[in-house]
Amino acid sequence: MYFRAFLLLLLALCVAGDTCPETDQIRCKDRNRCTRIRYICDGDNDCGDRSDEDSILCDAWLNRDCSRNEARCYRFGSTDCMTIQRYCELTDPPCEGDVDPRLCQMLKDGQLDDLDSIVVTRMVEATGDEGMTELGVAQAMGEEFTAQVSHTMQHAECPQLFTKVGDACISVFYPGNLTWGEAHQFCHSIGGELLNLNRDYSFFATLVQHLKQHQMTVDFWLGGTRQNETSPWIWQDRSPIDVSLPYWAIRYSEGCSPRLVESVLNNATRLANQGHCYHFNRAPAEPMQGQCLALTYESYFQMSDEHCLTYKSPLCILEKHED
Repeated sequence: MYFRAFLLLLLALCVAGDTCPETDQIRCKDRNRCTRIRYICDGDNDCGDRSDEDSILCDAWLNRDCSRNEARCYRFGSTDCMTIQRYCELTDPPCEGDVDPRLCQMLKDGQLDDLDSIVVTRMVEATGDEGMTELGVAQAMGEEFTAQVSHTMQHAECPQLFTKVGDACISVFYPGNLTWGEAHQFCHSIGGELLNLNRDYSFFATLVQHLKQHQMTVDFWLGGTRQNETSPWIWQDRSPIDVSLPYWAIRYSEGCSPRLVESVLNNATRLANQGHCYHFNRAPAEPMQGQCLALTYESYFQMSDEHCLTYKSPLCILEKHED
């Protein structure tokens, strides 16, 4: 305890200029000292001005998926908990996840500040107007939201919150951020159910085209699950999901493995291409990874087995009632 207090005092005395002396530090709001990034929202007033313990900051900094100072990152078809600092540094490709982009901007600026005062640089750059104010960016995003809603949750032939995709009424509720169970109940609450893709391939192609055309960049829950290692993947109506379908995502792995093919002469299998080792595998993962099915933006809206307690948007289809 005394050592930590001495360290903080030493850091305060060493701070000079506008940057902190070490890369794992961030300047406190009063700019009089720096603190370790890992001390943010740890319950101690390390900055002295409590800027590292601000309630709004901590609501965004802490999450239910990972330890303090960490966030879940979806990248290259896998998911990992990593420090928020590392999450924000990855750019090619970036992490897909629920971290408030203002936190990344705050770390980039190297300065603790009120979240409401932070303007995300990439959001301003996207408008093409560097002089646009925070309010201007917010208004532009609101206009984009309105345009997207008209193609995702409105249609003259469908009830409220549904739009027409092919011959079905679909709710593309992309503002939602729910676990699979919550998404399942949400669909029921609006008169639908999580979408089952037990239709023909043309509907799947139409759906994916719709999501891409209207600039959807989130992941969507589907109505498919797997109970355990020995049970099959099934839709909510209990019909089986064919894991050999081309709808499933292709994933890259650092390790490689050979592939087996069935012999045309008997029921035996053999190694493909003299046992060549491949880095790409089609989802779902074996041994079992996630137990819930989703369409993921990372895989261009191909099906992917995901952890059920992660957050995605519900993709609902209107329930058909017999007359």
